Order: sequence, then structure tokens, then C-alpha cells
Amino acid sequence: MWPGALVLNRPGADLATRAKDIADGRADIITLGTSAPANPDLVERVRSGAPLNTPVPATFYSGGETGYIDYPTRQDA
Repeated sequence: MWPGALVLNRPGADLATRAKDIADGRADIITLGTSAPANPDLVERVRSGAPLNTPVPATFYSGGETGYIDYPTRQDA
């Protein structure tokens, strides 16, 4: 067995698959990667089962506002 917390990264996996990894004991922590910057209200969306915004990686680290502060929150969508 793993001696500490196991962080599991599954690029491209949906949130349900990642959550199942925790439920099944495959991981202690999962990564959310691009879902984090694309969803300013990520915690609330996960808690309520709301759909996630689709990230646009081409805008990440672009130096402008696009891709960081322009993703809608759930009430904006």
C-alpha cells in the first residue's frame, strides 16, 4: 500500500470518474486541472452537481483577462 496520501491525475477523465476513484479507494486526492480556472465557483458546482464550464486552454497564461476572469459563474450562465 501507498504510505501517504495518493494523488491521482487522470487527464481527460470526467469528474464522476475521478470521484469514483476516491470512493473506490484508488486515490485520496484527485486533480481537477483545467476545471479550476474555468469554473470560478467550482466547489459550489461540484457540491450541487451542476455542469462545469468547458476550459479553453489556448487562453491560459496568455497575459490577458481572457481565460481567467471571464468564465461565467453558475448564476451568470
